Amino acid sequence: MPDDFNRLLTVGSVPPPSSALEAVHIDLGPDHPTRPGLVTIPALVEEGSLTRAKVEIEYLHRGPEKLFEARDYRQLIMLASRHDWQAPFVGELGAALVVERAMGLVCPPRVTWIRTLLLEFSRISSHLAFLSWLPYAADDTGTSHALHASLAFSHILWEKLTGNRVHPMVTRIGGISADVDSGWSDLLLEWLGEAAVLGESLQQILNCPEMRRRTRGIAALGPDDVDAFGLSGPVARAAGVPLDERHQPGHLAHDELSPAPVDAPTDGDAFSRFSWLIAEIAQSADLCRQVLGILPGVEGPLDTHLPTVVRAPRGTTWSSLEAPWGTAGYLLVSNGGPTPGRLALRTPTFADVAALEHALPGTRLDDVPAAIASLGWTLGDLDK
Repeated sequence: MPDDFNRLLTVGSVPPPSSALEAVHIDLGPDHPTRPGLVTIPALVEEGSLTRAKVEIEYLHRGPEKLFEARDYRQLIMLASRHDWQAPFVGELGAALVVERAMGLVCPPRVTWIRTLLLEFSRISSHLAFLSWLPYAADDTGTSHALHASLAFSHILWEKLTGNRVHPMVTRIGGISADVDSGWSDLLLEWLGEAAVLGESLQQILNCPEMRRRTRGIAALGPDDVDAFGLSGPVARAAGVPLDERHQPGHLAHDELSPAPVDAPTDGDAFSRFSWLIAEIAQSADLCRQVLGILPGVEGPLDTHLPTVVRAPRGTTWSSLEAPWGTAGYLLVSNGGPTPGRLALRTPTFADVAALEHALPGTRLDDVPAAIASLGWTLGDLDK
């Protein structure tokens, strides 16, 4: 660490580590995914602004990429569900997709439609969690409580569908273990309506003069930064780079849907990133409604017949999907055995943290929470 750093920024609820630097504690609220801590930022602060910063990631000692090598292909999907804690279904889905691609499996149509529905459902709940800083910072307790209740109800929905509140573990190679019935669909539609109302409330908070002042021009990232740091998802789109894996042919059932266009700024700053997260809540809710309208007419099995021991052919396979924060990539190296030789993860918010170090210089110390909240990360992405 350079000798001239004079502040140690700690993010989350964990007390700051012992340090000779003056500690600055940043808490983004009880529902924000950064709450558990793990990240510290030594910085040089001069005249109230950061002139240099270094993002340091601590250790969870999880090592899932190594653990994948000791799991068979059915087991590793359950391990992947524990990767992105805000959207665990996305992790298990991505792992299944790369194995299916390696084996040349084509899922039954109903499976693909249900996976599409659950992916967009996951996107909404993840975005809501990361947007929880807005009402917290604005001291809007009404919206904070409504957002907390919405997140809690999303866990109830997962429990009713899969039996699990947090980690669905519903994905199977070539299939899915739970079907969507009319009763669950009605509950989801109710939740989607509440999420749309929450999105409107969050937009009102973001548009108020004080919040505009705290987010406009903060931690701006341009198209060149998107390319340099490998940014994707709403961070790239907020910088004017229209990267979206859902537009690629064969991305689940998205090419058969009509996503509503997003009207959000592309200035690359915190305000733009928050605006995209809010707008994508409505977009994903509309996609969920479209899928729910199509599902009753799609019949068929929910699984694919597989041998007792699943083996992927020898070789290297790449697969990716549009996770809530962007491109989640999966690199499978198979030696032809019952376990992978390697399963490497390309996680989107790891890139966000790399870009944060570049974006923070020039930011006033009081505006750092907005910068961090708009460049979200999940802990599993950072220590894998």
